[in-house]
Parts: sequence; C-alpha cells; structure tokens
Amino acid sequence: MNVLIDTDVDFDDYMAMLYLLKHPDIKVDGISVTGTGDAHLSHGLRNVSNMLTLTGNPKDLTIPVVKGFNSPLRYSNTFPGSERQAADDHYDAAFPFTNPHQVHMDAIPFLAEYLLSTKEPVTLLCIGGGTTWGNFLDYAEKNRPLASAIQDKVERVVMMGGNLTKEFVEPGAEGNIQPTLEAPPCYTNKVAEWNIFIDPLGAQKIIQSKLNLTLVALNATQQVPITSHFVEALAQIENNSARFLTQVLASDSIAPGIGDYLDFWDPLAASVITNPELITTTSFPIRVEQTLNEENDTSGQILIDETNGTFVEVALSADAEATYINYLNIISGDNVTI
Repeated sequence: MNVLIDTDVDFDDYMAMLYLLKHPDIKVDGISVTGTGDAHLSHGLRNVSNMLTLTGNPKDLTIPVVKGFNSPLRYSNTFPGSERQAADDHYDAAFPFTNPHQVHMDAIPFLAEYLLSTKEPVTLLCIGGGTTWGNFLDYAEKNRPLASAIQDKVERVVMMGGNLTKEFVEPGAEGNIQPTLEAPPCYTNKVAEWNIFIDPLGAQKIIQSKLNLTLVALNATQQVPITSHFVEALAQIENNSARFLTQVLASDSIAPGIGDYLDFWDPLAASVITNPELITTTSFPIRVEQTLNEENDTSGQILIDETNGTFVEVALSADAEATYINYLNIISGDNVTI
C-alpha cells in the first residue's frame, strides 16, 4: 500500500511515522511537514529527514521530505512555546546519524507531480492538521487535471483530529486545548482538538473535499492511553526505532503525561491504515466551526450539521489491547507480548 504522510512532528507523530516505515505492507512515498503545529518548519524538516536513519533501510533515506507552510489558512493559533521547543529539539533523543539526503522541495509542486504521475492509488495520513492539504486543495481547484487526479488517486484519507462532544454523541469527548500543560491563557476554547484548532479552515477543506475520509477523533484515542506498561514493553525492543521512541517518551516534556493525559493519538491513526478493525466508526454529516469568539471560543469544534455538513466516518471507539500488540509487533518486527 502506498502512503503519503503530513506531519507536524510531535512525539506521537514519530510513533506513527515509524510504524508505517517499518510495516512490511506499506511504502511511504513522501512526507510533508507543516510548520503550523508542534515543530517549527525548518526544525521539523531536518528532524523528519534524520528520523529516516532509524529504520536501517537505506532506501528510506531518500524518501522525499517536503516543505509545507509556516502559517495556517485561518487565525494564528499556536502550541505553547515550551512544547514547540521540545519538538524542535526532538525531545533530546538521538538519531543514529545525519541523513545526507536533505533536499526539501515545496509540498505543492511535489504533491502535484506525484499525483499526476503515479499509477497506484495512495492513502493519505494527516497527523499535522489541515494546513498543507487545505492549501493543496485550493491550488488544485485551478488545475482540472490535478483536481481529477486527487479524486482518482487518493483512495483514502485517515486524519487524526477533532472530537464530538456529548452534545452529539455518548460518550462524548471534550476538547484538549485547556488540559495542555502551559496552555496559552488567552485560549478560552474548551471544545476543540489541537490539530483542528490550529487551522479550522484547512481541516474544513479536507472534510468537504468529498475524499474517502476517516476522522480518528479524541472519542476513540482517549480509549487508548499511553500507559507505563506499554512504555515498558516498548523499551524491551532492541532496535534503533524502539530505542528512539523510548527516549522520546522518557523526556522531561513527555514523561509526566504517561498514564495521565497522553493518548495514542497519531499512532492509532497510522495503525488504522493497516488494521481498520481496531476502531469502530459511524458516518456523520460534519463541519468545522469557523467563527472565533475570544471570550467563549468554539472555533475548530466538530459539529454534526444535517444541512451543511459532509458525511465522513468518525472513529468513536478503539480496541486498546489489540492496538498496543499490533503496534509493538510492527516496531519489533516480531511477535511480542504485553
């Protein structure tokens, strides 16, 4: 299966990307990096390129790593500065060596050339918000062959993002802006999830694109917490990828959340690409709230809207034990127990 990844290079993005890179049934054809999420763009590009040294596969070193954008399509929301600094520094975890193939073209021409030339269907994993593909879909509107290629070649989109509150489903999932450590005090939003909150318009463009979209929402990911038991099992795996991830999860900015507020956000979305049975989905007509009210902000909230929404599959539950075992098996390259 051919896969494109769009990432903001947070700790769980590394977990997701390494899962796909090590999966025997997956061929990663390109990784676009957004500068509007956790890592700043220049740091994210360098870190993803160097991450490719972890797999031990020389072919991975030449996977295209391409530049997204430094600003969202709407508003200017950002992660807390301390979190961005930790992501820029790749959580003080070491890469084996510096990837010599650090050529970073812009995302739009890369994606356009790729989709116009590929003969194979491709799955898109969005784990960095909607900015890159929101811009790309805008660009494609002016190019009919490219717009057709997107519809014909992008077989599926799996996007980690969003949540449906108890206003819409039971059990509902509240937003995760406020619980973030050192969340900027100016943010009053209690109903959005970070990937959507960063760029609500970019996310809306992906949702309304009519692509075959599965939204892996907080409703599902909160059922798969990152536990100390999982981290201990990961630490028993003796390869570069597992050692790197173990170091990341042990870093000062990540370790306090183990067993508390950190969930299997992006790695669950990546796992769904190869093992869709890990989640249960329901189709809803959804849209992303765009209006900003700084006193009681609901921008980025996922709304069920029978009139203006677009039907997509939303993951509401997940099998935690099966997710852990599947993930560890792929990272280890063998069968493990947990």
